[in-house]
Amino acid sequence: MDLSSIYAHLKAQSQKSLDYVLRELQQIRTGQMTPALVENLEVRAYGGASVMRLQQLASIATEGPTKLVITPFDPSVVQDIEKAVIASPLGMSPRVDGRVIRIASAPLTEEQREKFAKLASEKVEDGKVKIRLQRDDARKNVKALLDQKAITEDDKFRAEKEIDTITKEFTDRLDEIKEKKQADIMSI
Repeated sequence: MDLSSIYAHLKAQSQKSLDYVLRELQQIRTGQMTPALVENLEVRAYGGASVMRLQQLASIATEGPTKLVITPFDPSVVQDIEKAVIASPLGMSPRVDGRVIRIASAPLTEEQREKFAKLASEKVEDGKVKIRLQRDDARKNVKALLDQKAITEDDKFRAEKEIDTITKEFTDRLDEIKEKKQADIMSI
């Protein structure tokens, strides 16, 4: 393993952490309804015989800024989907309308907005911790190269500086994402 592959690995792993945080943040409610809020809900379908994500069981669409419409591919799972939505931490109340499930969102209270903003902050912090752990692994790999005498002491210092730069780039992007998400949550 050489320094360029260490950098590439760090960037790839950091991007995975960033993507994970983005997916997690999509599931946090803001003032607007989006299919991303519910698409990854786990549904115990077919009498609990299988656990599937909602997006595998139904199409999800928006109906205006405050409504979601869930249309199951198989009408026999309507009740299972309804139970999953009720049990989710999103605090939504679905309404079954024949073969379709409609979810209308009430405006968020100030308390709910603060709770969701705090949750977004926690998700971003988890992502930062993962990136820092990846930074530490990269530093260990650089140290191993130094111990094997594959690089010089100067190369080690330059490599650590580059690793810190990559880490800062990804943590700064996470901070920007957090600020945007919190602004979305807090806007009325």
